[in-house]
Amino acid sequence: MPFSDQFLTQAYNGGGDPIIDLMRVKIDNTTYYFANNNENIESNITGSLQTFQKSRFNLTLPDDTEQGTPRATLKFEAADSQIMRALRETDNVIVFDIWLVLGSDVNTIEYGPTNYQSASVDISANAISIDLEVEPILHTQLPRERFTPNTFPGLFEGA
Repeated sequence: MPFSDQFLTQAYNGGGDPIIDLMRVKIDNTTYYFANNNENIESNITGSLQTFQKSRFNLTLPDDTEQGTPRATLKFEAADSQIMRALRETDNVIVFDIWLVLGSDVNTIEYGPTNYQSASVDISANAISIDLEVEPILHTQLPRERFTPNTFPGLFEGA
């Protein structure tokens, strides 16, 4: 997806048109919408008009040199006790979708969505820290019985 010239100018040089992170969080059967902004944002980037609640969060991406499944960290302040309760009560994987938009045009996606799911959740009195996995492809079990030295000799040493 090519970035707009205005987005690239803002990303590299700064200026008066802020880049805003919009996040959709699916916990069990409930969906929450957050904007990393000091006011609510109404946007149709999800396919229908949604109000993204003002919030403060920080997404730290994994290092390029990290071994294993890449994990990002999402930290955010939760003023909404409803989401704190939902996070405490769920045993299911939490799904996150994050988009980047410009403040001047919140209905045009500049980047995204990036899709994550929760690996672990840590909740303190007023903040939430969530370890996110991009796609847990390394957790996929390979059926050992189907890959034998006779049928796939290149997979086995000395075969």
